[in-house]
Order: sequence, then structure tokens, then C-alpha cells
Amino acid sequence: MANGQAESTNKIIINNLKKRLEESKGKWPEVLPGVLWAYRMTSKIGTGETLFSLIYGAEALIPVEIGDPSMRFTQVTDESNGEEIRTNLDLLEEKREAALIRMEAQKQIIERYYNRKAHLRYFKIGDFVLKKVFQTTKATSAGKLSSNWEGPYKIQSIAGKGAYELETMEGKEMDQMEGTIKCLRFHISKL
Repeated sequence: MANGQAESTNKIIINNLKKRLEESKGKWPEVLPGVLWAYRMTSKIGTGETLFSLIYGAEALIPVEIGDPSMRFTQVTDESNGEEIRTNLDLLEEKREAALIRMEAQKQIIERYYNRKAHLRYFKIGDFVLKKVFQTTKATSAGKLSSNWEGPYKIQSIAGKGAYELETMEGKEMDQMEGTIKCLRFHISKL
């Protein structure tokens, strides 16, 4: 899971680098720090905050604001800056909690959207099912035209939410299989 998140982040950074280096590809070492800074200073949808503000408790000034002073930069004194930093540090924990709550709410929205389109199936003891064959569990000698399903298996007992203990048609017990790994109901009339 973490690998996928790293790949997603890298994809965003590489796409931003490509946008900045349209003509000359050899300048990427000079452009990379600016692209990384922009990535860290962009507020994320999941938290509503920038990575910098969640870590340090304050919004950073971008280099353009320092070179061409903005109102935020010119109106700050050492005393007001120190007071603002102390206030932000006091509120940092609440800001992180609010970001966590927002992330959980977004996950619930995504889950509801997925479950609206997913047709979840729950099986009973005695039902016959087929088990999906994945690339990692396929026999090495199996070709691309080999079967994608194994079975039929009979559900012996329910091991937990979506987990079932299976047995073969001969009565031999199998390992626990996740029922949500795309088990399809095998249509055999019960005797």
C-alpha cells in the first residue's frame, strides 16, 4: 500500500517536472527543488492543509513573496511574528486532528460510493463457490488460456466478516479464503 502511495507521489512530481522542462530537459537539477517546494506547499484534498503546515504549524512564505514583498511580508514585525508562531504551535494539535477527521470523512464518502456500485455477496454454510486464481497462485506451467477459477468448493463454516473455511467436494478442508476475493456462487442445486 505504501509503495502505491510513493508511486502516486512520484508521478505527480515527474508530471510537474515535465511541465517545467518543456524545452530543455538538461536543467532538471536546477528545477527539482522548486517543484518539490511547490508539492509541499500545495494543500492536499484529503487534509485540506499543506504538508508544511501540518508539520510546522504555520504557512510558509513562498520565494516570490520574499523577492517581491506582499502585504503579509511587509506588515510583520518580530513581536507579532513570535506571537503568531506561539499561537500556531498551540493550535497545531487541533489542526492535525481536524485534518485527520477530514481524511476519515473522505474515506467514508469513497467507501459509500464504492459500495453503491459493488454487489457484495455473503454466503451461507453449504453453499458452493468458485475461487479466483490469481497470478501469484497460478501454476508455473499454466498458460494464458488456463482457467481463472478453481473449484467448486463447499463453505464449511464462516470464519469472520467475509472470510470462510472451505472444503473440497471430497470433504478435504482448505485454508481460510477471503470471501470478498471474488468468490462467485456456484449454481448447483442442493440435494
